[in-house]
Amino acid sequence: MRIIGVLLLPDTRMFDFAVVNEVWSNDGRDVGPFEIRLCGPGRRKVTLHPAGQVVPTHGLAGLTGCDLVIVLGRETPLADVPHSVRHALREVHAAGVTVAALCSGAFTLAAAGLLSGRRATTHWALLDALAKVCPDAVIERDVLFTEQDGLLTSAGCVAGLDLCLHLVRRSLGPHLATTMARHLVTPPIREGGQAQYVETPLPTRPSRGDIASTMDWVMARLADPVGVPDLALKAAMSPRAFHRAFVAAVGDTPGRWLLLQRLRHAQLLLETTDLSVDRVASRSGLGTAANLRRRMRVEFGTSPSTYRRTFATV
Repeated sequence: MRIIGVLLLPDTRMFDFAVVNEVWSNDGRDVGPFEIRLCGPGRRKVTLHPAGQVVPTHGLAGLTGCDLVIVLGRETPLADVPHSVRHALREVHAAGVTVAALCSGAFTLAAAGLLSGRRATTHWALLDALAKVCPDAVIERDVLFTEQDGLLTSAGCVAGLDLCLHLVRRSLGPHLATTMARHLVTPPIREGGQAQYVETPLPTRPSRGDIASTMDWVMARLADPVGVPDLALKAAMSPRAFHRAFVAAVGDTPGRWLLLQRLRHAQLLLETTDLSVDRVASRSGLGTAANLRRRMRVEFGTSPSTYRRTFATV
């Protein structure tokens, strides 16, 4: 993987462009030499977001013969993708060239018809939009990057760096990938998926008064051994009637909702206190450290200790 083609389109994100230059540039790290081809339709000057301009070194024909083509994200993911670009991407992929999209660059692959029936991801805030424009893609919501049939996509901005290091590791070996990661001051392999980075909104308060008051009641006592039967009793309903009413009002089952509130409280404690993992598990109503670890692994793809190292504010 020595010839790297970089697709440049209007409004390309400067961060993505910088990631490619940091990873694939020749700066004495003994991982090159690489040939980087900056390719754009008509070799016209490209404006970067939020500032700067780049003049492509090649037209779209420069993508032919590359070992890897990188599709950078754009500030406006749904912006038009010229027919010539869509055709060029389909051609290079059909020729067996690896094509990798960083962040919102997945929308460019979608426009070219390359994601149909394949796994894909993008920044968590854009996942629903990607699913809408490419409904037959298999959208992965809790991964840092995907890879299938020579097509790769990455989650948010920094996940593009994870993807590039993965490509280095695969083509040039783990030692060089680790050397490069050390130079960039980043883990060679980052633990967890992007679910741990998703903004956690406050739980929606439904308009139905008895359900809302029951939710308020349990939120004040998450550490207590309160379960769904207790919620139904508090709402003065049978468990079956409460389940139906809760789903209708909240859009989720009471058991699932309660688990997520406890996990969110555990996240807050990990971020803002130095309590032990055992104490965090107890105070969030998840019982044991083992249960907290298991639940966080399933929901967020990470462990309590790793989450704390990443997000602690104390």
